[in-house]
Amino acid sequence: MRESELRQIDAYLDKLRMKEKGMEDRKIYAEVLDLRTLKALYKLSAKGYIKALGGVISTGKEANVFYADGRDDEGNEIPIAVKIYRIETSEFYKMDEYLFGDKRFDLRRISKKDLIFIWTEKEFRNLARAYEAGVKVPKPIKHFKNIILMEFIGEDEKPAPTLVDLGLELKDVVDVERLFDEIVENMRKLYRKAELVHADLSEYNIMLFKDKPYFIDMGQSVLIDHPMAISYLERDIKNVLRFFRKFGIKREFEEIKAEIMGA
Repeated sequence: MRESELRQIDAYLDKLRMKEKGMEDRKIYAEVLDLRTLKALYKLSAKGYIKALGGVISTGKEANVFYADGRDDEGNEIPIAVKIYRIETSEFYKMDEYLFGDKRFDLRRISKKDLIFIWTEKEFRNLARAYEAGVKVPKPIKHFKNIILMEFIGEDEKPAPTLVDLGLELKDVVDVERLFDEIVENMRKLYRKAELVHADLSEYNIMLFKDKPYFIDMGQSVLIDHPMAISYLERDIKNVLRFFRKFGIKREFEEIKAEIMGA
């Protein structure tokens, strides 16, 4: 990266009013955010959605998530999660199966380089459908380019743990049988009310916050009329059953599937 571009990135980080963080956080921002994304973040900041950027919540091959002090559409000041899909390194060709077959998007008119923006919009719209249906997901606030702003699930700038983070300690912090039933109920609402299948549900993307399960990472979620919807639903059910067997919960696959689908 050229020195001039580094100076521009640093200037945008200053404009975004970063909360007082160490040099390590600032270094991570500079490494994972390109200039186009920083300009998009600044536009969201100028519209009042982002008041001050905080620390890094998670980094990955496809996306990075940051904490921020922000505002929702009603003007309420709330902590938010800023999810940013990587423009250059994301391997979106792996996501074709989740995009093609989705009647909400006409991919014939979309160039390859714009697929990342479609994916971002898809996750935002999936979150909105789920949230409106009463599914426990982060409340979506705004999407722009490759950025999604959503409700932050956690406290004191620390994200709530996922089920995989908790591991076997889960049984010490929550009634596991009740939690299992609530996850199935959220899957039922997602299918019957939001008409979506998560399509990648597992202990890695279910957070536990105030004893409640929250579904996250819904970019790959598909409408129930998608050609692979039932196959994805069955995989989700098997993942959930596999995880909870560690805690002595032995429910039948067909029983859970019927409960979700209303068969």
